[in-house]
Amino acid sequence: MLTKHLMRYMTKAISSDVLHNFKRSVAEAKRVVTNSEHTLEIFVSITDPYSYLLLQVLPEIKERYSIQTRLFTVHDKQQGMFPDLEKWQSNSLLDCTRLAALYELEFPPLATYRPKAEFELTPYWGAMLEAEHSDTAVQDMQKIFKQYWQDMPCSLVAKKQNENVSMPLTLFKTIADNEDYLAEQGHYLPGIIKYAGEWYWAIDRLDHLEKRLNKLLHLPSAKTIKYNRQTKSVFTSPLKLKAIADPVILYFSARSPYSYLGLELAVKLCQQYACELVVKPVLPMMMRGMNVPQTKKMYIFHDTKREAKKQGIPYGFVADPLGKTVENCYSLFAMAEAQGKEVAYLLEFARAVNSQGILADNEKGMRIIAQRSGLEWEEAKKELSNQSWRKDVEANMDELNALGLWGVPCFRYQDTVTWGQDRIWVIEQAIQANASSKMRA
Repeated sequence: MLTKHLMRYMTKAISSDVLHNFKRSVAEAKRVVTNSEHTLEIFVSITDPYSYLLLQVLPEIKERYSIQTRLFTVHDKQQGMFPDLEKWQSNSLLDCTRLAALYELEFPPLATYRPKAEFELTPYWGAMLEAEHSDTAVQDMQKIFKQYWQDMPCSLVAKKQNENVSMPLTLFKTIADNEDYLAEQGHYLPGIIKYAGEWYWAIDRLDHLEKRLNKLLHLPSAKTIKYNRQTKSVFTSPLKLKAIADPVILYFSARSPYSYLGLELAVKLCQQYACELVVKPVLPMMMRGMNVPQTKKMYIFHDTKREAKKQGIPYGFVADPLGKTVENCYSLFAMAEAQGKEVAYLLEFARAVNSQGILADNEKGMRIIAQRSGLEWEEAKKELSNQSWRKDVEANMDELNALGLWGVPCFRYQDTVTWGQDRIWVIEQAIQANASSKMRA
């Protein structure tokens, strides 16, 4: 119990703005003392669609901030970091199709894309490793990726193909060294940027990098944020709609911090468009026998903090709800649902364990949450031993698997399905498209 009490305050401390700003100041002081240039370290994989989109926008970032880049070729995603890699990869193709459309970038139609076999990749790896140290590394990488993803001939790849020899072991070792460096620095994804101790994944987190560089470099473009369309376009529709018949469905885990943000945003979305929100709880990955490595946990924690801050959602005073706390949460869900209070109940629970440090593995914590959500405590307390929720949660997970997804939060509106709290804009677009079609009819 003492450990749980201490952990809450540790999370509050390490997610504080004071510590965050101090770390940034130290990083900048080290750069000045060592007379180093501002440099982005960028890890890319030829088979990673997010890397392809990121490379397309890097020249603009480099030019706007007059910043240096250092590219690292990595082979693929680290094993053990993805509970269902096949579903991740399938979803990433659809996701990048949507992102490319949002930012007007190039990406192949899904119907025409054909992943290459491992033996076909050797010329690409060779060309990438050669391009890493070029003065035109970003532009060269763009051309290499464009051949892989869109069959646009690239002389750099052709050169390696014409050599018709196996790639030297030293080059494979260079890739392995790059991957080791990525892991040692504390990350696991390709398509990611490291700048002065912080990570910025793909296009999705470039807005955080832009804000940091704007503040640090004091450039004429200091107020420019170009890569925030996922957030900027949400909840700004001028449409005046009547109630939408189809609900937004949210697959939610009581332990997932991203689910917490997703729930807050889904509530806002459904209020905006007067539609029903249906929440379907699932078990956390660790309660489904899946391992979540510490590196991944720490990245998710810090990433949730900055994403929450961007959305004006409190986060950081965390009482980890794994195990008994999740069971307590789900045991009262049916009661809350029967009273039409399930969304209010899950909101109160998520806020309590993610931003208020309330331990809910006991009756004291659950009483606070239940009463705040309008549940009568003496009746609710009787439900804490209820186990009927397990069957419903399992059925919800079966639904999620059938949709081709594996983690949370996931959203569904009609035939549109997407994963991630930062994909609420996909659901909003689907709602708007449906509403527009009805208005035209």
